[in-house]
Amino acid sequence: MAAYRALLRLYPKDFRDEFGHDLVQLHQELAADRGLAFARRRTALDLIITVPRYRLEHLMDEQHTNTALYVVLVGLVAAGVVGFLTGIYPALLFVVAAAVVAVAQRSRLARAIRTPDTDVRRRRLRWAGICGAVFALSIVTYLADLGDDEISTASLLLHNLVGTSAMVAMVIFFVAGLLTPRTPAPA
Repeated sequence: MAAYRALLRLYPKDFRDEFGHDLVQLHQELAADRGLAFARRRTALDLIITVPRYRLEHLMDEQHTNTALYVVLVGLVAAGVVGFLTGIYPALLFVVAAAVVAVAQRSRLARAIRTPDTDVRRRRLRWAGICGAVFALSIVTYLADLGDDEISTASLLLHNLVGTSAMVAMVIFFVAGLLTPRTPAPA
């Protein structure tokens, strides 16, 4: 019986709190009615089938799903940017995949962004524009520095750091701005 109680720890805590006592009681009744071997087989089968299901349900609640979606989007964009910067140009398909996921899941993302602030959409899009301007400026200065015969490694690293950071921030703010729901104007 102690082994079965220990196996119940595999279930999520809220499930254990609600149904743990009933599961132990059922195991005891099965052991008393049909024998310990049958009770072990029956509860082992039940554990194999239901533990993964309840664990997935616990992990896939609304908040975890939205967080996972954000992580996937940022991960795809980052993989595309890193691939592009390292010369693996097909990695830009990751950025395209991020855009497709963002468009396909826009209603879920929009519902997840709940804010009473009416200017948040505009601010996010403004920051995307500012980051885009910084990115463009870093590209222009980088190209100008490439014409210089004595360009330093530190200068190249600075251009890459500023440009990449601005580009990633631009994409994130732009996607977040587009996915932020518009609030109706006051009547």
